[in-house]
Amino acid sequence: MSDDALLVARILFWVASAGVAFLPIRWAVFCLIFASHLDITSLTFTSASSVGFENTFRIVALPLFLLARTSSLSFVNFKWLLPHKLWIALTIYAAIAGFWGGFPLSAVKLIAYLCAYLVLYFVFTRAWEAGWLDITLLRLASWSVIALAILQTFALGNGWGGAEMRFTSFSTPQYFAAFLVAMLAILVFSGERGWWHYTTCGAIVVSIVLNGSRYVFISTILLLIVASFRVHGSSDSFRLSLSKKRVLVTLVLAIAVGAALISYAPENRLDQLLTTASDQDAKLEEVGTFSWRLGIYQEIFDRLDKRTFTQLFFGSGTGSGAELMIDYEPKLNDKQSIDANRALHSEYLRALYEWGILGLLVLLAFLTSMILGFARKIAAEGGGVGLAFLGVLPSILLGLAIENILAGAASAAGVGILLAMSFAYQTDPAYFADPYAEKEFSQANVEAVEYGGHNPDDHLLSI
Repeated sequence: MSDDALLVARILFWVASAGVAFLPIRWAVFCLIFASHLDITSLTFTSASSVGFENTFRIVALPLFLLARTSSLSFVNFKWLLPHKLWIALTIYAAIAGFWGGFPLSAVKLIAYLCAYLVLYFVFTRAWEAGWLDITLLRLASWSVIALAILQTFALGNGWGGAEMRFTSFSTPQYFAAFLVAMLAILVFSGERGWWHYTTCGAIVVSIVLNGSRYVFISTILLLIVASFRVHGSSDSFRLSLSKKRVLVTLVLAIAVGAALISYAPENRLDQLLTTASDQDAKLEEVGTFSWRLGIYQEIFDRLDKRTFTQLFFGSGTGSGAELMIDYEPKLNDKQSIDANRALHSEYLRALYEWGILGLLVLLAFLTSMILGFARKIAAEGGGVGLAFLGVLPSILLGLAIENILAGAASAAGVGILLAMSFAYQTDPAYFADPYAEKEFSQANVEAVEYGGHNPDDHLLSI
């Protein structure tokens, strides 16, 4: 990347950071969203042995600034529910496992990422409740980051676009695309209408296609399929029906995008995916970097197969995946420069390898409790904003499977996911309570009456 591009990114970052600190809270939240797209890391940055000042400020200081401005006292009084407790448990265990991982600085960075996720989730939840965040601001944020991507990609040399020169903001292409699909999930399930709303959704879809992230493209198709279902009734009579009109629109859009890519953009990464899908003789391993990832996954399983039960249960320690990659690709990695938190390209396998069976179970328990909580909410409310979580869920699950989502806090991907989850969480936290805490959950049910008389216990698994 050029020095001019880095200079522009730094100027924009510090302007946005000043906005987080001094602007009215509504615009401070907007500035944090904007700053999440300004990843100021040069290609020569030695992640395992040094700390980048701007990125540390973005990940640690900016969330804490907003936390202080939204009242840190409210954070203390926050109702800590089962998913929050499991996330804290995962953070604590990752910190403990850092003592035997061999990459202490990388372990400290991961703890900062996990803590930032929790802080930002609280901040965004408060922002939706207080009205600082709304759909108008999200549309503005979407257009702003698309404008950033146009500036970075076409005017400043596209240093963040990688070898394939992909369309992205001052952020990695995968994180940029993950942010966009999260924004699309919010907008699609917001209930908003109008030409400006639909134009914004269209611009987001076009940007995702130009970006070329295959897993986000698949997630977008799944999101539109989810949006093709209509929710009827409430907790007393809950059912789903398929809207033929929405299905037809989704199919027409998908076919049009595929035809345009094959005809006019054969170099686009999505064209490889579409060509492979349409060619009976083609293999999935031939798609882009998938074969390279499979090689890493096979190496992980080979090493796991040689471990004792104790090693399998507790793992080899936070950051130890970097040692695997150094051995696997010594010409591309060394102990000074490797980013241990973005080495294995699968958070599930990383959890199993570094934190063992225990760590993987905690991660899966967190995901399960979160999914069941939103299922209760959607069933009890007869749809509503909770459907935005279903819209972004494929992106979360696929991203955890093949990308480095845990290291994405305060980045474009992490901020996008948290915005969608906090939007979907609105109205009632009762559905996320610990099912074994019957007394507490019963009280939550009483409180739920104030939101329309729905009892989340009636339809725990209705969908």
